[in-house]
Amino acid sequence: MSKISRFTKKAVQLAKNAVGGRGEVAAPEGGGGFADYAIVSLHCLRVYLEKSYREALDLLSEIPHILGEIGLEPADFPASFDVSKVV
Repeated sequence: MSKISRFTKKAVQLAKNAVGGRGEVAAPEGGGGFADYAIVSLHCLRVYLEKSYREALDLLSEIPHILGEIGLEPADFPASFDVSKVV
């Protein structure tokens, strides 16, 4: 497991404890936004990677395992991110 994967696993665990998202899906079907714990996890990764949100999401789209840890899939992102070219 990579350093980023370990960080993500811990960040998701702590975020779920903090916002109470244990049974919540990261990207609810039908859209409308991400679960609170997913937003907190993405923010933690953005800070950890020292990237903007856009850069962090681009990096995440290239790392399916990290998306899996958070509970997201490339299809959950807005069409403007066009992750299909990277994944």
